[in-house]
Amino acid sequence: MSVKRSLVHAAAIVAVAVTATANSIGEITMRIPDETVPVGGMVQMKVRTTEVSPISGGRPSAAYNPSVFEGFAGFSLAAPNGEMAGAAVIDGNHVQIFYSGTSLLTANYPILTISLPVRADAISGSRTQFTLDPQSTFNYSTVGAVRARISPATVTVGGTTSITDVIPGEGVWPAGTVVTVRGTGFDAKTSLNVNGASVNGFRVVGPTELRFQLVDTADVRGLRIVVKGSTNSTTYYSYMRGITSAVSARTLLAKTEPIFSVRPRAVATFGPSGPLTGSQYMALALQNPNMADVKVRLSAYAANGTFVLRAVRTLASRHRLALTVSELLDGITPAADMHVVVSASAPIDAFSLRCDEATASLSPRLALESQQ
Repeated sequence: MSVKRSLVHAAAIVAVAVTATANSIGEITMRIPDETVPVGGMVQMKVRTTEVSPISGGRPSAAYNPSVFEGFAGFSLAAPNGEMAGAAVIDGNHVQIFYSGTSLLTANYPILTISLPVRADAISGSRTQFTLDPQSTFNYSTVGAVRARISPATVTVGGTTSITDVIPGEGVWPAGTVVTVRGTGFDAKTSLNVNGASVNGFRVVGPTELRFQLVDTADVRGLRIVVKGSTNSTTYYSYMRGITSAVSARTLLAKTEPIFSVRPRAVATFGPSGPLTGSQYMALALQNPNMADVKVRLSAYAANGTFVLRAVRTLASRHRLALTVSELLDGITPAADMHVVVSASAPIDAFSLRCDEATASLSPRLALESQQ
């Protein structure tokens, strides 16, 4: 039996074992660890389950203290044995996240991380709490949507060390690849620990950058990177923080940040959309994890397989977008029974979104290839 099948089988066993408990209490327990972050630095809040939990999606929401934080910098979802696709709808200091996928076991990863930059005028020594809204729900095994009892985190503004980004943040990279860690407070006393890959030492380039080299081929997404400075340490789970290359004209989609935890593919198929109301539409989220630009072709096909139309665009390295299908196909909206094939000159991240402006809701959908 393959490792992936073994993990899925294990998840099914766990699901059967704990379903009765989830049914009886109607909730699961989660915690968000405390963090220390310097003024002007960045903190990655990590939402963890307190036990192995077969969660396949959810609708969590959160808000931050605007006197301490200045915005949402990024989101990541753990998918250790499958794929997850998500979308974060940002409205001021509040975010609503919609996600779903094929991964069940949370394993040793946080199920969700939220990166928050600290204001340059934040008061050193101040503290604030961060948690999820108690109305947040998660898709728990066969039980369905359940709420979580969450132990909140206390964030202390202090110390000197933080991690702001890791490049490359996703993908399988060969031995010898140099990984760059960006942040604050790096100096001669800084230490580094990387969990999930063998590394060949590290080098502090400057106070905002250090680098390490992979000893073996490794998947860098989800690496647990711990940097310890003279006054505090910080832990960061790597993911790719894409650069937005285009913004939709649709109100809901324009304030949506796609969350990619999917397998990069050179070909990905989406649709058909099925019937849509006047407030609904389909969108595609694309991201280029490669170090070079990628040419992307989007082709629409009728239900009988007949080619209908095609559009081509270039997606720059580390860039992403979330646009309606009609925006991607030069203003043409495919019929409800059509499907769209995304093909790229190098594997990219892609998933679709069913959007509803009336309810301000989104439904992420993985490529048909993810089910094969």
